[in-house]
Amino acid sequence: MPRGALIAIEGIDGAGKTVNSRWVVDLIGSMGLRSSYTREPTDGPIGRLLRSGAFGEFSDPRVDALLFAADRLHHLAQTIEPLLSEGVMVVSDRYVHSSIAYQGALTGDRAWVEELNRFARRPDLAIYLDVDPAIGLSRKLSERPTKFERVEVLERVRDLYLELCEEGELLRIDASRDLENVRKDLMKAVEELLRNLR
Repeated sequence: MPRGALIAIEGIDGAGKTVNSRWVVDLIGSMGLRSSYTREPTDGPIGRLLRSGAFGEFSDPRVDALLFAADRLHHLAQTIEPLLSEGVMVVSDRYVHSSIAYQGALTGDRAWVEELNRFARRPDLAIYLDVDPAIGLSRKLSERPTKFERVEVLERVRDLYLELCEEGELLRIDASRDLENVRKDLMKAVEELLRNLR
């Protein structure tokens, strides 16, 4: 049985993570491989708590960082690792680099956020869909922006994502271009990963 692989699709709000994550799942399926879409925050108990906004608009970013890390470890144990052990290609709409970028920006302590997540396995391929925050927010249709959907916050988040790209942690794809060119680059990255898994 071929081994599975974990692909993470990252980006700020409005970068096209969800639509492209699902497209990558379909792409891999069209190649005759088993693939599965997942996301963070998850639909598990901790993820639902994060999605509910139970702590309000002004929750402590340190608490958020702890909850996101806990949600991720639960997600790994309950969903991702079992799928990988069955040879499934797992595509995650956000993963560990989201915590490093978002909670790193909001707490001002990237190193602490990385330490919280040190038990989370690294993805086999991590892609950052890069857009300017103003472009990303202009694509969002939500009437009430969340605490993360502010230009000044997203600029700090993007800076950390770009740092991670420079460090080789993420593959940067310019997502301000038309969808066809973005997907050409996504396909190239996925095909290279699959070649390396053989």
